[in-house]
Amino acid sequence: MTPEDAYSIRVISDVKLNENGLMYVETEIRNHDYYSMLFSNDKKVISGHISLPSYYNGYLYYVKGKKEKHLIRKKEYGIEEDLLSLRSISNYTFHRKGILILGEEKINSKTPFSTTKRKYRFDSRGLLRSRQSLFIFDGELRKLVSGDFDVTDVSTNGERVVISATIDDDDFGIANVYEVNVDTGEIHKISEGKGTVEAVAVNKKGEVAFLGQREGLSPWASNRIFFPEKGKSVICGKTCGNFVLTDIFDGTKIRIIYDDVVYTLGQEGGETHLYKVLDDAEKITSGQISVRGFDYYNGKLAYFYSTPTKPSILKFEDKEVDPNQGIKSITPVKVNHHIEGWAMISSNNSPTILFIHGGPHMAYGYAYFIEFQFFASNGFNVIYCNPRGSKGYGEEFAKGCVGDWGGKDMQDILDFTRKVIEDFKLNGKIGITGGSYGGFMTNWIITRTDLFSAAISERSISNLVSMCGTSDIGFWFNAIEAGIEDPWNKEGMEKLMTLSPIYHVSNVKTPLMLIHGENDYRCPIEQAEQYFLALRSKGVEAELVRYPGESHEHARKGKPDFMVDRLRRKLEWFSLHLYSKK
Repeated sequence: MTPEDAYSIRVISDVKLNENGLMYVETEIRNHDYYSMLFSNDKKVISGHISLPSYYNGYLYYVKGKKEKHLIRKKEYGIEEDLLSLRSISNYTFHRKGILILGEEKINSKTPFSTTKRKYRFDSRGLLRSRQSLFIFDGELRKLVSGDFDVTDVSTNGERVVISATIDDDDFGIANVYEVNVDTGEIHKISEGKGTVEAVAVNKKGEVAFLGQREGLSPWASNRIFFPEKGKSVICGKTCGNFVLTDIFDGTKIRIIYDDVVYTLGQEGGETHLYKVLDDAEKITSGQISVRGFDYYNGKLAYFYSTPTKPSILKFEDKEVDPNQGIKSITPVKVNHHIEGWAMISSNNSPTILFIHGGPHMAYGYAYFIEFQFFASNGFNVIYCNPRGSKGYGEEFAKGCVGDWGGKDMQDILDFTRKVIEDFKLNGKIGITGGSYGGFMTNWIITRTDLFSAAISERSISNLVSMCGTSDIGFWFNAIEAGIEDPWNKEGMEKLMTLSPIYHVSNVKTPLMLIHGENDYRCPIEQAEQYFLALRSKGVEAELVRYPGESHEHARKGKPDFMVDRLRRKLEWFSLHLYSKK
């Protein structure tokens, strides 16, 4: 398999049910760019940069455009009517007084920028010159709710309008749920407590539900479905939502639908399923799958899911749509160990690559991974696991790495690796790679052991102190994860430094490639730059690969040519160091 072959897949997203049937979007890489096709009842109707299809009052609606987003309306055989354009449109829904839209206004990025806030830029968005606002379109576009915060979701039953927004504590991304008066823009808080809100929904009766957590700044907290006006909440599996990682480019986001019951996703271990939620949670899908998105309308349910061997499958009634029927994939096997892990074994004499996920409060599981299949098809053994810190195993397990990055989580990873070597009698050399927190762990592990003959860290972390002042979330996230009160005092800095790979760089002997996007604001490129320079100054073999304009998402939905180049470079690095006899 070549890197180009690895990315020659189609992925499904934006499933939408209506009175006319089923609509969905398929996306592929074509001519070095992402190309989407909108299908209605299995018939292709629109192509291009298309997303968020909907059907309302006899019109088809969708968002179109690449750098600028346009909301389009058209009859089945009519011409496109361009209703409005914004810098971004993340959601829209229909109210009796107009179309409610979540989006950002267009900006002039050439003018000077000033701020007094700690959160003044954000990964994949850049400097926060504009914020995501709630607009209403009733022939003309006007703002309903806006400010130096983000409106993050909106739902309506045609009368009542409910949003989530980071009004109370935008620096830390703390959100609440509010009712909006569409005539005046006045808001009234519905939710209580402090935490995050991932999605909101209103049913036909005007009852409200939201998905999130009320445990404050706790990235490890399990999400629940809250019914704020009824004073109750329900959990789905081990956490509501889907934290199982994949590198397919479907661009899904968490959502909920509230009919008589709430429909949502829930995760348990490496599986993610659909749930019905009212007084308790009932799982309504089964198998070793990761459900990515869904829709519910008038008693009918459609959803799309991924498996380790199938990128994207759409399920509606008794029918399945697989846009990748000819794909050849390798099936991973479960590794019997005290943490959940998997292996794709080519042979016991082949070199092995250990993958470490990001987060740290994310997880690997039963979803397709382009990179896993690519390396397995090229003769490598691929192994991966969910150490302490991963979501899907309960809150205590997810909190297991807090204050101890590189401690028990590293031990879980190394124990798993040795277990796989023993079980499968592996004789070849071993490499290690990971991104974000997985990049931190890659950088860290090679300061602790010479078990690995080569390493590649991506969008990684090397210095938790400098990251506090350069990352979009580092000023609070690093302190929370390190278990300290203040990252700016002597004690806080000392702990952050001792938890940083750069502090132990003199121990490194393993050849390391560092891959980074130059516009990564989550783990800024200075993290790779300083580790690279330290290694080269110590005489360690190292290479720094930089991708112009790329964000923290460069490996999941970056520029297609760069993603192909990235796989090629990783293959060359691991082939050079893991197949050589020296």
